[in-house]
Amino acid sequence: MEQKLFVIKEELNISTLKVKEKLNEKYVVVDVKTTSKKELVIQVVGDEKYFNSVKKDMESIVKSVIKTSTLNDYSIVFERWDLFKLPEELEIRNKELSHLTSTLIQGLKDYDVVGNIGTHYQESITIHTSIKGSVKNAQELAMEIEETVNEILQSKELNSVSRIDSYEIKILNTNGKVVN
Repeated sequence: MEQKLFVIKEELNISTLKVKEKLNEKYVVVDVKTTSKKELVIQVVGDEKYFNSVKKDMESIVKSVIKTSTLNDYSIVFERWDLFKLPEELEIRNKELSHLTSTLIQGLKDYDVVGNIGTHYQESITIHTSIKGSVKNAQELAMEIEETVNEILQSKELNSVSRIDSYEIKILNTNGKVVN
């Protein structure tokens, strides 16, 4: 089951990348992501006039790319990013990610196997560890770390972080394999 979920996620990532590459052939500033609500979100930087002028063409391109992919049953959602608001939004994201990461580092300091902690805004937390894949208690230790992370995420300390429940937690061993 876990292997199947990994394959599905990998297919989604590849399909999302294909959509982004195809859009970037014609349009300059575009980002593409998926949500847990089975939405394919196309983020376009530009003013309202530009956004409205490219939306239909982009939708046509996206539909042609996803019709034979794992994204074919996703609804297509367009978001307009305003260049002037972008720095403010990035500042908020950076503050949240910084607060989240520093809180996790502090909360996991008792685990000597924890190394680097990476976060992908409102999507995932990846904890690189020195856990060896062959260690008998590797998965048990990884699950303990994951449980601690979940407790930290639900703490009052992180009340200010938006969509805190959206983060998927990945604990990686020394080989970069997910062990939780």
